[in-house]
Amino acid sequence: MHKTASTTIQKRLKINNQLLKKHGYFYAKRERKALLQAAYDQNFKPWKELIQRAHKSGLIPIVSHESFSHILCRTKNSKNSNKISHIGHWLFNKLEKNGIKVTVIGFIRDQPSYLNSRYTQHVKRFATSESFPDYAAKALKSNIQKTSCDPEQLFDWLNDHPSSQIFLYPYGRSITPPQSLHDAPNDPFMQLIHCLKIPISTEFKPIQDLNIQPGNLGIHAALTLSRESRDKETLKGKTAKRARALICKEAEQRNWAKRPYIGLNPELNRRIRDHFAAANNRFAQRVWGCQWDQIFTAEHLEEPRNLTIAERDEVHQAIKRIRRRLFPTRTIRDAIRNVLDASQTN
Repeated sequence: MHKTASTTIQKRLKINNQLLKKHGYFYAKRERKALLQAAYDQNFKPWKELIQRAHKSGLIPIVSHESFSHILCRTKNSKNSNKISHIGHWLFNKLEKNGIKVTVIGFIRDQPSYLNSRYTQHVKRFATSESFPDYAAKALKSNIQKTSCDPEQLFDWLNDHPSSQIFLYPYGRSITPPQSLHDAPNDPFMQLIHCLKIPISTEFKPIQDLNIQPGNLGIHAALTLSRESRDKETLKGKTAKRARALICKEAEQRNWAKRPYIGLNPELNRRIRDHFAAANNRFAQRVWGCQWDQIFTAEHLEEPRNLTIAERDEVHQAIKRIRRRLFPTRTIRDAIRNVLDASQTN
C-alpha cells in the first residue's frame, strides 16, 4: 500500500543494488513505472523484456511500486462474463507460463492513519485542497481508486495463486506484530530482505526516512497557498514541485514537523474503523490468525484545535516568503504598482 515507507524502501534498494547483485538479485529501478503501466494496459512485452534481462544476467529482478496495490486488484475484460478476473490474474498467469515463480511482499496500514498520511502527501503536492473529512469519505466508497485502503479488496485476489509466495506485513509506529510474524524483523526494509533469504547481518547502506510530512502548520500553509492560487497562478508541474520544496524548507527552519498534522477526530476515526471492521477482521484472521485490533490498536485522539493567532501569523509570513520566491516578477510588479498608487494618492 501507499504510505508504508515504500519510497524509503525503493531508494534504499537503489543505492544497494550492487550489494543485492552479490546475493543474486537486482532492483529494476528504471523499468518499474513502465512495468506498472504495462500491467494496467495488459501489455506483457515490457515484462517479457525484464525476464530476458534476468535470464541474461542470471539474477532475480525485484520490482517495487506501491500503485500495484490498487492496479492489480482491478477487474479486467474477460471472455467469460460469469467469472471475475483481475489484472493481477492476467499478469501472474502470464509470468507463470513463462516459467516465473512470483514472490509478493506487501505492507498493510490501518485506514485512519493511512488516510491521514496520504492526505498530507496530496496536500503538500497540491493534488487536493479539500478538507480531510471530504477526502476520507472517498475511501469509503466501494469502487477501486487511488485512495482505496481495504486490504481484503486490494489483496484477496492473491488467494487464487497458491504457487506464489506471499508475505504481508502490518505497518505502523504502534502496531503489535502477530504471533505468526514474531521472528520477523521490525523494520520494513529488513522484512523485505528477510523474505528474500538474504542474511539480516548484511550491511546495507542506510538512508534517511523520506516523504516526512511538514507538520500541522506546513499542511495549513499548503492548503492556504493552494486555495489562494485557484484563480491566480496554477500550482502545477515545476511550480508545484518548487512550492512543495519551499514549504518543506519553511517547515524545517520553523521546526513545524515536531507537531504533525492530524485531521482525524474521535468521531471520524470511529466511523472509518467501523466501516472497515468486518473486512479487516476477515483479512487479519486469514493472513495473520488474529483479530485486526490485536495488531492495529485504536489511537486516543482529541478534537483538532484551531490555529492560534500567533500560528496563523506564522503561516501567513511563510506563505509571503514562498510567494516571493515562486513569483519574483509578480512581486516586483506589485511593489511598483503600490509605489505608483501611493504617489498618485499624494
